[in-house]
Amino acid sequence: MIKVKSYRPLVTENLVWDFPSRLKLNAISDFLGSPIAEITDFVSQTAKDTMSNKSVYWFVSDKSSGDVIALISLSDIDFDKGSAVFGVEFANSIPDDFCDEILYRLFLLVHDQISLNELRFEKIPSKVSKFFTLNGYTLNNNKLKRM
Repeated sequence: MIKVKSYRPLVTENLVWDFPSRLKLNAISDFLGSPIAEITDFVSQTAKDTMSNKSVYWFVSDKSSGDVIALISLSDIDFDKGSAVFGVEFANSIPDDFCDEILYRLFLLVHDQISLNELRFEKIPSKVSKFFTLNGYTLNNNKLKRM
């Protein structure tokens, strides 16, 4: 069985993906715009969910500056059905090339490594849905399904 806790850190040319528990609380607080007390609870819960193989969260940071530029999450993971709830949040100032780098690595992760066939979401950036639909997924009613 796949263990989501083994997917850290993920390193690409310009970016590092790591679990919330590996980042400074201030960096997470600045990115999410939430008070440290809430961030502490969030980090604790994401660690528990990751260890129980239910969910996984990554903050994506610029290797050069260390700035957090994105939050990626897969929650309510069902490995038997190949499905999960999918979340992507980009910083307002994320450069297009970093966005593309995240999308490429995210696609490899969900398509090839974890083999998810269905990604449900409440809200994702249009760049994300466009990338996935151009690469073999259909979009219907807040779901991306592999064709």
